[in-house]
Parts: sequence; structure tokens; C-alpha cells
Amino acid sequence: MSMLLAAILVSPGLAETDAVNSAGYQTGEASPFSPPYDPDFAPSPSQPSQDAIPEPEEPPPSAPAPKTRLAPVKKKVLAPPAQAPAPAPLAQPLTPPAPAADPGSPGPAAPPALSSATAIIPAASTETLPAPSSTPPGQVPRPWVVGEIQIEGNKNVKPSVIRSHVKARKGDLYDRPDLDRDVQSVLGLGNFERVAADVSLTDQPVPAHLRKVAGADRMARITFIVREKPLIKKVKFSGNKKVSRAVLEDATALKAKDPLDELKLRDDQDKILAKYREKGFLDATARSRVDRDTSTLQAFVNWTIEEGPKSHIELVSIAGVKAVKPDKLLKLMKNRSKGWFRSGVFTEKELPEDLKKLEAFYLNRGYLDISISTPTITVSPDKTKIFIALGIAEGRAYRYGDTSFSGNIIFTSTELVKTLEYRRGKIFNQEKFEGSIRAIQELYADQGRLRARVTPIKSFNKASDLMDVELGIVEGNIVYVDHVDIEGNKATKTHVLRRELTVKPGQMFSLSRIRKSHDRIMNLGFIDGVDFDIQPTADPDKVDLVFDVTEGKPGMLTAGAAYSSLDGLIGTLSLQHLNLFGRAQRASVQWSFGKRVQDYSLSWMTPWVNNKPVSFGVDVFNTRRVSPFETSLSGYVEKKTGATIRVGPRFEEDKYHLNLTYTLSRISIQDVQDQFRGTLTPGTSLYSSVSAEFARDTRDYFLDPSRGTRHSIGAAISGGPLMGDIHYFKPWISNAAHLTLFRIEDYPFVLSFSNRISYVTQFGETKEVPVFERFFVGGQDSLRGYAAAGEVGYPSGGKTYDVFNVEFSFPLARERKKSIVKFVTFFDMGSAWDRVKDISGRIGSGQRDLKTDAGFGIRFVTPAFPIRLDWGYGFNHRPGERLYQINFGLGQFF
Repeated sequence: MSMLLAAILVSPGLAETDAVNSAGYQTGEASPFSPPYDPDFAPSPSQPSQDAIPEPEEPPPSAPAPKTRLAPVKKKVLAPPAQAPAPAPLAQPLTPPAPAADPGSPGPAAPPALSSATAIIPAASTETLPAPSSTPPGQVPRPWVVGEIQIEGNKNVKPSVIRSHVKARKGDLYDRPDLDRDVQSVLGLGNFERVAADVSLTDQPVPAHLRKVAGADRMARITFIVREKPLIKKVKFSGNKKVSRAVLEDATALKAKDPLDELKLRDDQDKILAKYREKGFLDATARSRVDRDTSTLQAFVNWTIEEGPKSHIELVSIAGVKAVKPDKLLKLMKNRSKGWFRSGVFTEKELPEDLKKLEAFYLNRGYLDISISTPTITVSPDKTKIFIALGIAEGRAYRYGDTSFSGNIIFTSTELVKTLEYRRGKIFNQEKFEGSIRAIQELYADQGRLRARVTPIKSFNKASDLMDVELGIVEGNIVYVDHVDIEGNKATKTHVLRRELTVKPGQMFSLSRIRKSHDRIMNLGFIDGVDFDIQPTADPDKVDLVFDVTEGKPGMLTAGAAYSSLDGLIGTLSLQHLNLFGRAQRASVQWSFGKRVQDYSLSWMTPWVNNKPVSFGVDVFNTRRVSPFETSLSGYVEKKTGATIRVGPRFEEDKYHLNLTYTLSRISIQDVQDQFRGTLTPGTSLYSSVSAEFARDTRDYFLDPSRGTRHSIGAAISGGPLMGDIHYFKPWISNAAHLTLFRIEDYPFVLSFSNRISYVTQFGETKEVPVFERFFVGGQDSLRGYAAAGEVGYPSGGKTYDVFNVEFSFPLARERKKSIVKFVTFFDMGSAWDRVKDISGRIGSGQRDLKTDAGFGIRFVTPAFPIRLDWGYGFNHRPGERLYQINFGLGQFF
């Protein structure tokens, strides 16, 4: 019989790994390897076996096979399957015993490498295959026509799983590259130590339409023979006392039901020792033993750990420090002695970062000649104490001198000076110096000079005792955008993202336009991240732009509960989708419920209409709320049922907005308390109103702005030509600003301001502004240290109000450059008055006085369901009022 054999083998690994200590040196003898690869591994089709695959039989001498052979096939190395990263080299590398010699070779074969898989395609066997006269003896001519596909040797892996990784199908024309590909694909499953393929002929004739291209007149049988890796039954840890089993299980890759992988086993050893190093056990060792059950193809992994003594940093000494106190430098280092909130554990990988922090500290204080020696690490004989010693040569401190520019044509020196973050005579600060160079490069990049270079030349001026700086500028040519591509979107249609881009093909490169495009895509609400890449083209004056987006989860079902001083316990249930049909359309169904609140609402909105930057939306609502009035939290019950239509054209790349709304609703005032019946009149009214607001918006991210402003002016009118029972006119002005004061890594610390002013007056048949249109200052949306009604301004509500808010916020948790949870502190001031002439600028507890408060809160920033929880303390309460309020709110405050 003749056979063509293709074998893929995984390098054999350790059955028991050496004990290697956590400091990286070897402490034990090399353990034996599992049996090396047998080059004669090739199953006989006539004697299939699931456990042992015999060598192919040689033809008997008495009946020699014809001498016709396939030409020997050269060995071919295929790419190895994906494996865990190779472990770090040991001080004394482990050396496996050499495998058995390859039959027919002049000497022993080289042992396979531990870190790779090898594909060997040996020459065809000399056995002959019984065949009809039309097939020459001793050959299986190529290409083959697939007649059958068989799987042999599998025990735990289903044949269907293996077949799903084989592209060959019955009736396909099949050749050696196809065979190589399928063998490699099966091996890539990671469940097999070895994979081989056998090609033989069947009795089935080749279909007529393939006879001219097929190598034989009979179809081929492709047999994939596998040897499975044992499945891990259990992973056991012993000897671990200071590191829990759960921690070790999380750190290691091999789990129960995983195929045993020797490379991953070695990698797990490094991970275990790394965990112990984090805890200060530098002399810990870890040894693995693998027990195999060949009958069931199961393996038991047993880790034996010797923890050794725990060490900590006893002393860090820094010599040569004169300009500052050594303690100030020690506070910059992660590797320092034990304290109240410090473990004192030595972390070698953090040491280079510690030295960089020390160097940056000096450079930012003018010590440009700073030099830090290589640290000396000493361990006590009992290996419990670590001593770190390093030396510093400080040099002198420099101050900025004169700054000059050369090579600048597009921008004058006066314009460039404005970008500098430093001034003459100030202490030299490396961080501000580098920031100034970046600012100049960005200034040029915004004018198409993407490849502008700024080369600083520093020279000490002995006369002025200052460090003069010359910034040499090579402006370069104007660069244009050739192509703009969008990648990473799966659910979102490409044109939905492309229409948000302000940079177009053919335009001059502009960094500000790229950033604006980034902000607009992020403001869609369902995008978690946007990265852009500038790619060169064949033309040096053109570049391609690639925006790579990361989509979030657009649909969400949320449920929760909250408590506020006004409404008590409130439950919420919301179903929202932020990217309906992949077109950035929003739809939501919300229900808020509690003892005082029952609120149902449905809404839908699309940000573009007919490919124009015009938003359109519809809201339907049904609300019942127990509303406060004067000094009572339950003055009356208000019911609203209606709908709102919203249209919002945007101009100049979303910088300007015109927001138009029309609302038609039926409003009922019920269950008015007896003491308020003279002021409040129960009844039902038809409410028909239209509003218009014009806004200028430069905020970077609408949901969580860190820079920019929003200024708006608007007015609403109800009744009159719009019909209805309620007639009033309400103008307003609103301003908000956001400024990032500083950043710690990727965490911005933001100061925000807001001011809102409004006035309402009745006209026509309406003799008094309805209670639900008056201004009640206090509660979650204005002054957070006071109740929603009765404590600020006129008890029955005002016709004009002015509220000023300040917030300082910083993230507690961020994900993909977006804040998830924020902490805020705030200050509020404002009041409401019945008449404009009653407005007072005095702060106090009187009815006409401004009230102030301060407090803190938490923000949960989500595109669909922003949540605010605040605690506010009022400074101007009257006797008998509660001094603080707990507020729960939905939506943004600014």
C-alpha cells in the first residue's frame, strides 16, 4: 500500500517542571520530559487504533514493491498554533533529552524546540497500494478528488468539531497545500499533541467533469489521525498559606477541563511566582507534577509551593541630596519602607519607574544636569530585609532666559510666544518646556503643516545667569487628506459615523477638525472610544486618516431604586436603545414609581433627517406626582398626559443649535390640601405651547464635558394663537462653562459653572400664572441644600428666578477614556421672586434674600440613564427647617 503522510506535532514539554524560585534562579534538578516525538508515528490504514498508532509496515523481501515512488517532499515549516507567550529564560535553561533518531537519517534528529510547533511532511511511503490498472502502483497521484473524510484517534473531541476546522468537502479538488492547511487548522484547536493525515484511494470513481484535472480515476479518502492532549481533571495547590487558592487560580491559565499544555504550565509557574513576588516572597519556589490517566486521557495538575520568608524594604538611602528633603523624594517612589498605608514590598519592575519620577522631579525644578546612579540592592542573610541605596548628583538649578525663534514664516514670533507655557525668569520646568514644543507643533498641524519640526537649542547665558532657548522651526509643506476610512463599526452603519466627520478627503490636514470629529462621534452616546491613525501615502504631501471606533452596548434594560428627601423611595425601570437599526436613532420606555410618583414615558429621536443635521423626536408621557407647596410636601396632586414634538437644526458643524418644541397636554390639579384652596384651584386645563431656543455649544462631550461652554437664549409661549386654556410667556437665558484645571494621568479634574435666569408672565384670559409654571427654587435641580418648595423665595412660587451653581468634579472610575463614576463637590446660590423689583442681592434667610448651600455627590455617567445622588447643606435656613437634603436625580445637572 502506498501512503502520503502529513504530520503536525507539538513539541513535547515537561511532565514535571523544575522548581524555580521567584527571583529567577533554578533550585532543583531537571525533571524528565514526557516521551519525545516518534518520527515513525504513522497509523496503518489496515490496522487503525485509538490509543497506539503503529508504524507503517515495510513490504516483505519476497514480494518487493515496484520501484516507482513519489519524489521526496521537502520538509515544510508551518506557522505554530497560537500559544501562551514563552516564559522568561531561566538562569540555567532546562535541556530535554534528545528524541529517537529518525529512521533512515544518518544521525539522531535534533530535539524539537520547546516554544514552537513543527510541521513535517515526510516522503511518501514505499508501500504499494492495491489499485486498478488505471492507477500506477506505488502512487496516489495529485490532485485528489475528495471521496471520504474520516477522523481517527479522537476520544474527547467530537468528530464534528474536527470536521468544522477542515475545509475539504466531498467532491472537492484537493492538493498538498490544502492538506497542509487543514492539518494546521485542526492542530490550531489546541486539543491535540499530534495531527497526521493519510491519503488513500477508494473504490468510488471520479466524477466525469473532474477526470481531466484529477490525478487518479478514483476518489480519495482523507483520514485525519489525531492524538489528543489529556484534559485536566483538577488543578490542586499545596503549601500556599500567604496567597489564597482563589488568587492563584485567577492568575494561572490552565483550568479544569482545559487541554494540558506544557508551555502554559511553564507560564503558569512564572505567574505563580510573580504573585508571590508581589507579596514580598522573593525566595518562593513552585513545582508542578502532572499525573496522567492514559485510559481516560485525563490529567491531574498538582502544584507544590514553598513560600519561604517574606521580605520587605527596610531602608531606602539617597546620597547627595541637598536641594530638597530626602523624604520628599521617597514619597515619589513606590519602592520604599513599610508605613501605615504601604506594604513595603520590593517590586523590581517598579524600580525604573521610580528613578524616572526622581529625574522628572528635578528636571521640573530646573536641575537640568541631574544624574542618578544605578541603585544597589542588598538582601539580609535571612532574606527578610531589603536595603536600597542610590546616589544623586543634583547640579545647579536653571531659570528660563530669552526664547527666540528661527525658521518661522507662517506664524510670527509674537504668535508663537503665546503658546509657551513658561516665562522669562521662572524656574526651568521640563514638563512645561516639552508641552510648549507640542503646542507649537499642534499650531502648525492645524494649518496643514503636519510634519513641522521644532528643535530646541539651550545655551546658558553667563551674563544673565539664565538659560536661553532658541527654537528652530522647519515648517514643512502643506499636507492634504487623501482618504478617510472608518473601521471597527459592526452594528453602526458606516454613513452614520462618516456624516459626523468634519474632516473630508481633499481638505488640508487640520488637527482641530480631527479632534472635532472625534468629539462628534463620541457624542452619539453609544461609542466607547475613537482612535485615529495618520497613515502615509505614496505622495509625501498626502496622508490617509483612519478612525477606529469601539462600539458600546446600545441597548440596555436598567432597574434601580433611590431615595430622596422629597420623593422618598423611588423605583425605576427603563428599556432604551441608543442605536436603533444602526442609524443612531434613540428609543426608550421608562417607568418611575413610588408612593409619590408614577411616571410613564415613551420617546424616539433621530439626529439626522434626510441626511441633514436636523434632529427630530417625539415624546409621549403620563405622569402623576404629589407636589410640594409652601411648607407642605404634599400640597396637591398634579397629573399630566400629553406629547411633545421636537425639531433641532444644527449649524456650523454642530456649534450652533436651534431647538424648537411643541407640547400639547392635559394637566389636572387634584387633592389640594384645605389650607391651600384659596391659592390653588383644582381643575383640568388644556396646555398648548411652543418654545424656541438658540444655543452656542462648544463642549467636548455633552454627557461629561471637561472643556467648552454652552450659552443659550430662548422663550416659550402657551395659549394665545396656539389655543388652549393657559396663556403665558416665558423667556430665559442659560450659561455654562467647563474647565479642566489639571489631570492626573487620564483623570481630569474639572471646574464647572452654570447660571440660569428666567421670567414668566400671564396674558389674555389667564389671570395668574399656574402653579406648575411658577419657579420653585430648591431640590435636586437648583439649590440642593433646601427642600423643593417653601424654603427658598416665595412659598407659592416665583415669577422670576436666578440660580448660580459651581461644581468641582473628578472621576472615581474610567473606562476607555470615559468617566463611569464621578465624585463632585458643589456650591449653589439663588432664589425666586414674585416681582422683578423684589430681587435682592443680599444673602440671608429672608424671603427676598439669596440662599446658599454646599455639598457633595456621586455621578453615574451613562448615555441612556445618567444618575445624580447629592447631599447638600443649606447655610441660610430659617428656624425649624432641616439643615440638609438628600437629592436623587436623573439626567445631567448642567
